[in-house]
Amino acid sequence: MSWTVPPPPPPPGPERPIRTRQVFLGIGLVLAAQVVAVLLGVGAVVLGNNSSNSENGLLGVWLEVILQVAIFVACLTIGIVWIVRKDRGLGLGLLIGWGASVLICPVVGIGVCLAIVSNQGQL
Repeated sequence: MSWTVPPPPPPPGPERPIRTRQVFLGIGLVLAAQVVAVLLGVGAVVLGNNSSNSENGLLGVWLEVILQVAIFVACLTIGIVWIVRKDRGLGLGLLIGWGASVLICPVVGIGVCLAIVSNQGQL
């Protein structure tokens, strides 16, 4: 029995390039979602503080925390699915956008909410 050369590997599949425009679109979508979450949380705190029950302002803080968790789950899930199955640029942009904005937006949003709640009687 003689040795034979193995067949060549199959040709590579269609390449899926990462488009810069799509990456920036994903980053922009996440930043917009973070801004909306902060505005909703701060708005809920302001409305809650204007009510007769002072504990209603804390509901806005919890709303802010819940929205941040929802943004995290959505970015992680949709980002990974898009990287694997669809447009890699948009999925990568979602993950980059969340990673960059998670350090700033939740801290600012929750900080503003807590400042409003703690200064309720002083306004």
